[in-house]
Amino acid sequence: MYRQVDGTGIGMLLILLSLAGCGTNAKNDPGSNAKPAANATTADPANTASAAADEPAAGTPASTNPADVTLIEGWYAKGEDGGYFAGLQQNYYRDAGVNMTITPGGPQISAMTLVASGKADFGISYADDILLARQQGIPVVGILAGFQYSPQVLIHHADDKIESFADIGNRTVYVTPGTLYWEYIKSKFKLTKAKPMAYTGQLVNFIKDKKSLNQGYITNEPYALANQGVDVSLLKVADSGYANYADVLFTTEDYLAKHPDVVKAVVQASQKGWSYYLDNYKTVNPLIKTYNPEATLDAMDYEAEHEKEFILTDETKANGIGAMTVDRWNQLQDQLIEIKGLKEKQDVTTAFTTEFLAKP
Repeated sequence: MYRQVDGTGIGMLLILLSLAGCGTNAKNDPGSNAKPAANATTADPANTASAAADEPAAGTPASTNPADVTLIEGWYAKGEDGGYFAGLQQNYYRDAGVNMTITPGGPQISAMTLVASGKADFGISYADDILLARQQGIPVVGILAGFQYSPQVLIHHADDKIESFADIGNRTVYVTPGTLYWEYIKSKFKLTKAKPMAYTGQLVNFIKDKKSLNQGYITNEPYALANQGVDVSLLKVADSGYANYADVLFTTEDYLAKHPDVVKAVVQASQKGWSYYLDNYKTVNPLIKTYNPEATLDAMDYEAEHEKEFILTDETKANGIGAMTVDRWNQLQDQLIEIKGLKEKQDVTTAFTTEFLAKP
């Protein structure tokens, strides 16, 4: 899906922001439309976006003066961001008066950095990353939670009988150092004997070690492993009690204050996009593939099917796709303080807002 920002990443972000100074707006900076560094064959997102949004939906007039905005994904283009691509393909953004450009992220592209420095208008991240950024004085604000719970999982071999996180015991766990959900799980389930090893993005070590676990996303790694003939079972991070929101659309306090009409248009068009994508992903995934040619349509279809449970919940059915609550943000903050991910409490109502969400 996309990589979270650990403490080191936040520190690097602060350095980059100090070097960037005030920065330039993405619409005036020819170098700001970053391309995925590790995908030389990836199509130019700006060109693709323009091609996809040139014409308004049938019978619907386009705005005469649309606002130009840029959305930076948290990682390479995939089905986990399908709602935003559906909003682009179906001209929901254009119909709302927004000329949307979606740019994929990658290992050398930080949505948090680009948005915080003013080089992009919107980004995608996690609720815990937003709280960490705000602790460091980076005024980002969550405006829509694409996923009510994180689709992250710990994967284990199917014949290794692990029923719960407490059963991990002294097994090796391949996980990115500093991953907050792992720190929470270690603390809650007292996994003092577990042996964390740095996850490199390759699954070969996990495949060889039949008594190990590996981080992943329910939408990705199980599919890849099944294609290699590896039978696995999963422990969902959401079942651990970690209260994180994922695929959180965010902007800055400054942008929100100056352009509330644009924020509202983007949020509500994104909600419509998600509603469309959930039922029509097979018509949208070919567009996503133009941003990430190395991805397969079968893999993206798998992602779309397995992410539904994290998007459509009782909460979103009652309050709309993207809904968030103060209680959940406070719960997450308490969990981060408990594992020393955060130093002290902050007013979570400044970290997110639901005022721009359309109700069902």
